[in-house]
Amino acid sequence: MRPAKKIQWAFFFLMPFLFAVAGNALANVPDDYVPEVNVRVARISFISGDVQIRRADSQHWERAASNLPIVEGDEIATDSNARLEIQFNSYNYLRLSENAYLKITTLRDEGIAVSLPNGSMSLRVLNFVKDRSYFEIDAPKTTVSVERAGMYRVDAGSKNDSEVRVSVTDSGQARVYSENSGFTLKNGRSATVQIDGNYAGEWETSDASRYADEFNSWSLQRDAIIAKRLQNADYDKYYDRDIYGAEDLSEYGEWIFTKKYGYVWKPFRNSVASYSDWSPYRYGQWRWIPPYGWTWVNDEPWGWATYHHGRWVYDDGWYWTPYPRYRGQRSWWRPALVFISYIGSNICWYPLPYDYGYYNYNYSTYIDRRKYNTTIINNTTVVINPPPNQPPVVETPLIKKIPHLGVITVPASEFGRNTKGFRNASTELAQEVLSVTPSETVKPPILPTFKDLNGRVSRDILVENPKPTARAEAQIKTGATERTSGISTGENLRKERIYGNRSPIEKTDRNSQTEIKSALDGQPIIRDTGAVTRQPRSVVKQDDGNSETRNESPNNVSPRDFPIRSRGGKNVNESETQTPVKPPHSRNDREISPPVYAPPQKQQEREERIERQPRKERQEPVREPEPPRYEPPTKHDDPSPPPPRSEPPPKPEPKPEPKPEQKPPLNEGKGKSEKDG
Repeated sequence: MRPAKKIQWAFFFLMPFLFAVAGNALANVPDDYVPEVNVRVARISFISGDVQIRRADSQHWERAASNLPIVEGDEIATDSNARLEIQFNSYNYLRLSENAYLKITTLRDEGIAVSLPNGSMSLRVLNFVKDRSYFEIDAPKTTVSVERAGMYRVDAGSKNDSEVRVSVTDSGQARVYSENSGFTLKNGRSATVQIDGNYAGEWETSDASRYADEFNSWSLQRDAIIAKRLQNADYDKYYDRDIYGAEDLSEYGEWIFTKKYGYVWKPFRNSVASYSDWSPYRYGQWRWIPPYGWTWVNDEPWGWATYHHGRWVYDDGWYWTPYPRYRGQRSWWRPALVFISYIGSNICWYPLPYDYGYYNYNYSTYIDRRKYNTTIINNTTVVINPPPNQPPVVETPLIKKIPHLGVITVPASEFGRNTKGFRNASTELAQEVLSVTPSETVKPPILPTFKDLNGRVSRDILVENPKPTARAEAQIKTGATERTSGISTGENLRKERIYGNRSPIEKTDRNSQTEIKSALDGQPIIRDTGAVTRQPRSVVKQDDGNSETRNESPNNVSPRDFPIRSRGGKNVNESETQTPVKPPHSRNDREISPPVYAPPQKQQEREERIERQPRKERQEPVREPEPPRYEPPTKHDDPSPPPPRSEPPPKPEPKPEPKPEQKPPLNEGKGKSEKDG
């Protein structure tokens, strides 16, 4: 009884502590669930010059900025002397030249497809698995499908150009399709595809090095910078591959170990020295990014990963941890990891603490977000961030977790309209903001949407005079066929343009063994012909008046099954002792009909039927030789022998015996002697 009573008393005293821990866990949902909005996001990793962007659900053109998120459906236009680089993940980088126009047609985990109606672009693919994803580029009446890791360049030209040029280097390989043809472009080659005129669909290949220019040099310089960053990156050590862009951190900060949070990243002092009273989520701007809603775009060059993943924590200074205390196996991209609240006429926000789950401040603002595509992943495993043996979570007031300088505020009338004007909240305002605990029971404020601003936005964000050619370039038809967003067209184009919707012929073990056997037997090797498998043909066989029709598949009939004929016309598969056929009669005896031309296909079918029928030995009747006929020569007969004939020579006729020589009369001889004398 005593042990049972001790357990009851211990449970009674521990109840308040257990309820506190359970209440904290329930109030703060960990990041182990699939968010309702999880579309794939790319970023602008480099920008130079005037670059404009238009969202899928907007008619307004905005100014692009560094670290600006890119989503499916966005359209981008570069001005003269402008350059742009888009990072899709740690492996794919797309670059635009001046006076270019690009649309993100598809941006999903399954693959990427872009449209380039005008200008030039360069694509660097560091790692590519064709069976897992795809990357396709639509140019005017042309589609380029990436096959391997490498470097690809597409020059779409201007509106009036009649050709498109595609170049492949650095061990790459691509399939290029036009409206009526397709071909494979291999490493080191460049192809010029005609898109208009009488020669539309034709192409001409040459060496890719002939078209190297200043844009190529700039792309190679960017490759060198990225290669160095990736070499110094700490993927799979401090952060996973989902947190792309974290390779920028090694250049601007260092990793240190703490007892409270494990390994954290701290920016160098000179990385934030140019910002007055620097704190997270202060220097940047709020931009409307459908389907997420209001998204934080930071000014710091290293802030892409730190403002969309993990948590900012304060411990005698600001540190960034890649994960919160409770996390799932995948790091989801977030528009911002902050808590936003209305206080009077001000909108305030501060970084989410380490122990709190994601707080969707856009929930009440963007209700129709469910119409966008989502990826369902059944993964509910919760992992506690290191270090191990961490003491139990103890409820700590926010005022001790977040300093008052960490609370940022802006007048509600200026939210989303300007890129500047953010300031640290006063001590009184910060205390009032931090007195509200972020949890699911606290409803997020209803923020204004971009449409609610009615165009009253700073010219640093909204473009007053969009690029005039951008609207015209958007009307240029791109791609070798109509594209549906989210669906790859490369494999369908390969079957249609190259193989004519037929299956390609693949070399089988049967064919290889037959070639080896033919070589050992000393017979000539007959190789398979054709690039595709032809359709079965109908063969009509007539036997004793009964007709039979059946389909024969060409896969069951090989060229080696047909008899092989020598140059002299003799079938090497037939017996050499076969009785020769009697030659026809002489021209004078019977009239020879002219030869009849038989098409190769019918001749082949005839030989095929002969081979399938059982062969019967044919015996020629024995004929007695006819007696030779003798005709005496006449005076006008030509003594020369007749021309040789193809038929066997007849037996020689017996020569007539010569007549006895007669001596002339004597008187005749004397007469001649007298005359001569």
